[in-house]
Amino acid sequence: MERISRRVSEYLSSNPCAMDSLQSGIVNYSSLARYLMKQLKTQNFNAVLAAIKRYPERNPSLESAYKSALSESRIEAFYSITNLTVRNSVENFVKVSKIYEEIYGSGGKIRVVQGSQGIVVVIDRKNSQEVRKQFSADDVLSFRENLAELVVISPLIIEKLRGYVAYISTVLAINGINVYQVASFYNDVTYIMDEKYMDSAVKVISRLTSGKRVIS
Repeated sequence: MERISRRVSEYLSSNPCAMDSLQSGIVNYSSLARYLMKQLKTQNFNAVLAAIKRYPERNPSLESAYKSALSESRIEAFYSITNLTVRNSVENFVKVSKIYEEIYGSGGKIRVVQGSQGIVVVIDRKNSQEVRKQFSADDVLSFRENLAELVVISPLIIEKLRGYVAYISTVLAINGINVYQVASFYNDVTYIMDEKYMDSAVKVISRLTSGKRVIS
């Protein structure tokens, strides 16, 4: 029994659609049990059914917590964004630091994220070409224009709310919005996407948030 219970739990935990339907109470237990019997190659209907019934108790849905946090969130939306990724090196990091000081100090738009493979610089369009000239062609890993940045600023409770970023990402995905990059720091969740998706993204996320927004 314990082995079946564990296998059912592992299957549901790795299949978000089935898990969400079960946690929301909108799935027929018997139908799901028969489906899982095929997937898990077992004939023990009663054991599978019992495991399914116990799953929501042991793994309660966090959707209400996600919606509560989003209802206290606000969004910032920025258009005409360029994404420049350069090779990770001390020399390039020094260059990026100086660029950040210049652009941020003059009131321009810039964000910097250092990954294991490269340094990502998110800048406004008016500064993009000048910044790109600071790096050799060999050091530029990626250069994409006509992007937009959506920032969801939430209460600090999200630091302990597992799955929060995944929840927002799923909402965007099922509404046909393709995200190019995503980053989460402190209580900000930042999505970079093609500009063509931005209006839809703002509408979709605004329905879930406090309605406060900054667009530029």
